[in-house]
Amino acid sequence: MSTRPSHALRLAALGVATASLAGGALLSNAPESAAAPPSSYTVKGIDTSHHNHDATGQSIDWKRVAQKNEFTFLKATQGSRYQDPWFARDFKAASATSLLRAPYHFFDPKSTGDGAAQADHFIRTARAAGYSGTKPGELPPVLDVESVWVNGKEVCPKALRAGQLDVFLKRVKAAFKVTPIVYTRASFVNGCMAGKGQVFKDYPLWLARYGSGAREPQSVPGAGSWTFWQYTESERVPGVPGAKNTVGKADRNVYRGTLAQLRALANLGGTPAPPRPGASWPTVKQGQRGVDVTTVQLLLTARGHAVKTDGIFGSGTATKVKAFQKTQHLTADGIVGPQTWTRLAPTLKPGAKGTAVTALQHQLTANGHTVKTDGAYGPATTTKVKAFQKTQHLTADGITGTRTWAALVSR
Repeated sequence: MSTRPSHALRLAALGVATASLAGGALLSNAPESAAAPPSSYTVKGIDTSHHNHDATGQSIDWKRVAQKNEFTFLKATQGSRYQDPWFARDFKAASATSLLRAPYHFFDPKSTGDGAAQADHFIRTARAAGYSGTKPGELPPVLDVESVWVNGKEVCPKALRAGQLDVFLKRVKAAFKVTPIVYTRASFVNGCMAGKGQVFKDYPLWLARYGSGAREPQSVPGAGSWTFWQYTESERVPGVPGAKNTVGKADRNVYRGTLAQLRALANLGGTPAPPRPGASWPTVKQGQRGVDVTTVQLLLTARGHAVKTDGIFGSGTATKVKAFQKTQHLTADGIVGPQTWTRLAPTLKPGAKGTAVTALQHQLTANGHTVKTDGAYGPATTTKVKAFQKTQHLTADGITGTRTWAALVSR
């Protein structure tokens, strides 16, 4: 998905430890699922760029590709000037098959204000190739947001700003009359966007995670879980040219829903469920401030690791987080990510009392459901929990379990 052929290196280079739903597919609130390997998903596809032609200079046999795949994403543009030299040919050929298809744009900012220029470049290029976003068989267009190459190294785009991404997405949505898909991954959002993925929260997500067996992509902070999963960069795909007349390698992906749901998303009948982002645990770490930090501090105290509740994630809070992580046999890095959150946040029911309830009440108020922070899970708190759950399409039972906690802190 980038300017270089090595996807695994490109996506792993940052070394940062750390996936919205379309077409009616089921969404997991877990940060990483151990229940569904790629082989369990039946709707598969590939994505391509000039890299799939570079070794041989040969065309892709799209009819052969269509025999084993249902969809494809094709690189169209990068930045505000580059056009993939194979895009128009590949899009035309893929459109003559049963493959559901769409173009993608690699976001490569050269200034903090070129989001509109990149969007216009992508729109022009896609339209020139015959893509409209509404023809039968056309999937929504894709924005690819990841690291870039500078002097032979993979780095965060220096000029990347969430406002630019928002401008790009809204401009493309207006042009093609369809909600775009976003390709990224949690480690990029954490490492290059300070964990603030809210700009993606209203868009279906296409996330990468390679060689993980049954471990799905980690949820994007503030945005949610995956709709498409790029699970490998090196699967041999009949129809893709390889050196010395061999079958070439390509990125392989799965779709989380059914083929009927994907066809509906591609303007082929039926009504796909509207994209609905799932709850996603935020990453909270040293240097941050606010209600999520207050929540962490209150929950630590409730778990027996008392810390000052000041809403400031300082060294004292980091030390307590590490101590708690050790008791849970987690990596003691002092960073509150999805795994730490799920161990830290207890299931609370009406009648409960204490600092964990106070944390819940702070979160309810922060989410617009103001309630007195008295540490008592009484009728008023129960009513507010139910009201919040209804807004999140959760079971409105008034019990604060893992899903409700995740929805609260992923505002």
